[in-house]
Amino acid sequence: MTTRKADLAEVLEGLGVDVHKTHGDEINARCPVHYKVKGRESGGYTWYMNSETGLWHCFTCGARGNLSMIVSELTDDLGALWNVQSYLINQGLRRLTAEEAVYDDHDPEVDWVTYSKFAPLPQSIIEFREFDPDVANRFGVKWDTDKKATVVPIVSPLGELRGWQSKKTGWVRNLPEGVNKATTLFGIERAFSETVVLVESPLDVVRFHSVYEGIDINCVSSFGANVSYEQLQLTQRFSRLIIAMDNDKAGRKETERLIPVLPSYRKGVRYWHYAPDDPKDIGEMTDWQIIKGLTGVSSVYHQ
Repeated sequence: MTTRKADLAEVLEGLGVDVHKTHGDEINARCPVHYKVKGRESGGYTWYMNSETGLWHCFTCGARGNLSMIVSELTDDLGALWNVQSYLINQGLRRLTAEEAVYDDHDPEVDWVTYSKFAPLPQSIIEFREFDPDVANRFGVKWDTDKKATVVPIVSPLGELRGWQSKKTGWVRNLPEGVNKATTLFGIERAFSETVVLVESPLDVVRFHSVYEGIDINCVSSFGANVSYEQLQLTQRFSRLIIAMDNDKAGRKETERLIPVLPSYRKGVRYWHYAPDDPKDIGEMTDWQIIKGLTGVSSVYHQ
């Protein structure tokens, strides 16, 4: 691999990295330093690098760094180092010469400045959903005053904004159109506990943490009833997974689909069991129902 125009995924593959896929500015691979951190090879594709910045993070072993660090870890070959340097030069030139993107009403400019222009959640919504306002603010939940809808950020596993999801009763819209949700989970960029609860809706995450905050349990969302392979692989960074899909036909069907394809977790998998009088999801539960549900999880799934 000698071409100066080799893209970063090819550079990494030339260094022996097992690249799984690329999407936009993200490269997903098997962690190349996992053995040094954990004493064993990585069992899944939970390593992500941003091709624009060169920053990377493994969501299983916790290792993180920049492009120069990973290159120095993997080789002392001058040719490989030249390939990386060429890539950085080409990236810099591309940034300088790239035409400014044009957005219309359907494809808004995606950056945190644009996102921050959404309004804070109205007090009436905070009270209705029983949110802790500090938790809602920490997760970036906003309000679209024009559409009267809640807005949540769609963030990559590395914490970079991809877009956002607007939602109100009977209506959901993801912007920009085609934004990639399947390779991330809502809340994953701030989840570092041993145990994680997997739910369907980002607002369920906020509701859960409005009850449980400051304990060694995190909650993440798949942005809907379908959990992708990549989303499931992201949960491997945790020691224990608690599946709490919605208490409806779609949620139960997805849970049953997941059971035979779940990866291995050091402390196992647990399932959230809904009581007969429980609502369809955590977002609609009282504090007591959430507390009772978490204490009642078990290793055996039953409807």
